[in-house]
Amino acid sequence: MPKKFKGGVNVGTSSVLVSFVLLCMVSFAALTYLSAHSDYNLSLQTAERTTQYYEANRLAELYMANIEGLLSKKAKECSNAGDFYSSISGLFDDNDSILVSEEENRDNPVTLSYTVPMNDSLQLNVTLKAHYPVDEDHSVFTIESWNTSALQ
Repeated sequence: MPKKFKGGVNVGTSSVLVSFVLLCMVSFAALTYLSAHSDYNLSLQTAERTTQYYEANRLAELYMANIEGLLSKKAKECSNAGDFYSSISGLFDDNDSILVSEEENRDNPVTLSYTVPMNDSLQLNVTLKAHYPVDEDHSVFTIESWNTSALQ
């Protein structure tokens, strides 16, 4: 009696299934590696930009401390607000970094502004509004703006 051939792929099915699962695992491992590598590069860039910002912020605060010292000294020398405001521009004549703007407003007529570069594309902009110190408020300026912008 001749043998009947029973068509089937009993042994091959399990091999194909194992190969498919292995291929899926390798693909997911490669995608996971690429994702982790991209996240690592992004975190390095973020850390570098944050470091640059805080370094520029530190320099801007040093500028501000120097400005405060000069303005406080000048305020003690001046007898009234008019003399104080008119003498501010002379304090910064030799400094190209600090821009002094005189306005028509009689209450706060002087604005001081400066920029500190962060990197090739960003800078930190600071604007201070000078005012004559009074008995209850001994400060000589208020911070109008402190922000970053693209280099021009």
